[in-house]
Amino acid sequence: MDAYLLHDANAGNNLKIMMMVQLEGMKGYGIYWTILEFLRLQEGYKASLKVIPILAQKARVTTTTMKRIIYNYALFEVNETNFSSPGLSIRMKPWDAQQEAKKESGRRGGLVNQQRIRDAKASNALAYKLNKENKENPSLSPQGETLKKEEILLTPPEYALNKQTHNYQGLIEELARQKVTVVRDLNAILRLTDFGKLGGKIWKILYELNSSPQLKARIIMPGKYILKLLQA
Repeated sequence: MDAYLLHDANAGNNLKIMMMVQLEGMKGYGIYWTILEFLRLQEGYKASLKVIPILAQKARVTTTTMKRIIYNYALFEVNETNFSSPGLSIRMKPWDAQQEAKKESGRRGGLVNQQRIRDAKASNALAYKLNKENKENPSLSPQGETLKKEEILLTPPEYALNKQTHNYQGLIEELARQKVTVVRDLNAILRLTDFGKLGGKIWKILYELNSSPQLKARIIMPGKYILKLLQA
């Protein structure tokens, strides 16, 4: 379809074409469409006058005949260097608009994919930072025992990176602000919240914590506290 060319069923009824056919015969009509097919494949649907001998050879006519079709019947627009078909340019406008729309759609899709990649990289970087902090500063229980930790933060599934249904990155960042650093707790929260699904219970819990600094200050183990509320 890249070489699409609309051939109007009533093209032969065009007065200019009829006059050409009257003088040149149906051979001239075939030459006319040979020229249009060639122009269709050119940038901007125009070609240099230098190609006329080549077109003539392709159509198996003399250069004089080819020039006559191009110059004499007002079917083509000719300047000092190029020739084109105004009718062809008009007929191709819907096609050109369709192709431009596809390119724009592809460009937007590419931008969306790039944003998803950037979000995933940012999330992985944050997860790496949390893992590192967790190793360097292990959380202690009230009894002074080091909690056994999972070492690797769960990788979100692809569907969780859809910002229309999930806010995985926002959840990770909010848990970091709440000082939830134990990877095992983080993973449990991710599982229970389906990796930050919008509209879930976790968002109400985080809102209430942020709205009450006094409550937040009394919580010794924020990860365990949030998990308890999620499981209630």
